[in-house]
Amino acid sequence: MKNTIAILENHIISTNTVRKKLVQELMANDYNVVILTTGSEEELALAKSFGFTVIDVGSSGTNPMGVVQYLKRLKNIIKQQRINVCLTYTMRPAIWGNMVTRQLQIPTITNITGIGPLAESKSIVYRIARTLYRFVLKNTTKVFFQNEDDKKIFINYGFVKEKQTKVIPGSGVDTAHFVPQEKKDSDDVFKFIFISRLIKDKGILEYVEAAKLLHSSNPAVEFQILGPYYNLNVADLTVTEKDMQEWEKEGYIKYLGAAHDVRQHIANADCVVLPSYREGMSNVLLESSSMEKPLIACNVTGCKEVITHTVTGLLCEPRSGESLATAMKEMLLLSVAERTQMGKKGREKMKQIFEKSIVVNAYIQEINLALMQKR
Repeated sequence: MKNTIAILENHIISTNTVRKKLVQELMANDYNVVILTTGSEEELALAKSFGFTVIDVGSSGTNPMGVVQYLKRLKNIIKQQRINVCLTYTMRPAIWGNMVTRQLQIPTITNITGIGPLAESKSIVYRIARTLYRFVLKNTTKVFFQNEDDKKIFINYGFVKEKQTKVIPGSGVDTAHFVPQEKKDSDDVFKFIFISRLIKDKGILEYVEAAKLLHSSNPAVEFQILGPYYNLNVADLTVTEKDMQEWEKEGYIKYLGAAHDVRQHIANADCVVLPSYREGMSNVLLESSSMEKPLIACNVTGCKEVITHTVTGLLCEPRSGESLATAMKEMLLLSVAERTQMGKKGREKMKQIFEKSIVVNAYIQEINLALMQKR
């Protein structure tokens, strides 16, 4: 009888993109895989079209009654599906998922995909998260971290013990899927592109500020934004349609909407920019580098590991539109040959350090160990 693996995460979009290869490889290794998440009808249907088993468990929200109902629903579904091992991603699934699997004595592998402002934020949400992490990860079978900095923070706070942890290269990147492509645009406009969910922690306000600073003196440069509006975050951290419309109206931003497959957008760009305040390990940077694009990002955890400064891209100061504008101007002054060489060096680095198979193999190894220990 096949063992059944549950994947618990906030939104199906992640399964359809960065987790797709992992799910396919688990299925190829003769596991049943059940994805417990939520999302739009379109995205859920897309996952099912890949042959994935998806159950829409909704989201917990922050309302206490909503959380209680979510936990009951999650517990019932996990029992019904006879889950043998559970994989969790991001903060809420890590906390709520481990609460349930601890009760049910189901081995759990939790991936800390990034901690954002968890360590220093005084908001009630993150204070509660810090309290809960001290409890919920005590019996977690394995806790994957995407960088050494996050691992050290969790150990220092007492959330996990060293023996529980393992650092993996982010979600990895499928270098056979994210390959260099020809541009479809034939104009001579230099294109910067920012690709992310539209939340402020990703540095979108700094990107807009840098575009504003550079626009008037660089009329042959386009500043693009690609990504979905995101309402699962705290309201004052999100970007609204009204914000975007105002930026476009002022003439220095071009919004491309959202896209499931970002490859052609990356291919059409000359440089990919992500001034995020902190990442687990940025998938956008990994994918863009794999496609031989030069990068610009902040010198912060989860970005600095991807970019080798002046070799595969440029690093700037975090939370500074001015510093970002300086780096973007420096990128503009490079020759085509220099930017091409940056891109090629970046792809070499992706193949050596961040190949998706490294991450997939780490999961399969830990799943097999968890199943053996359970017997």
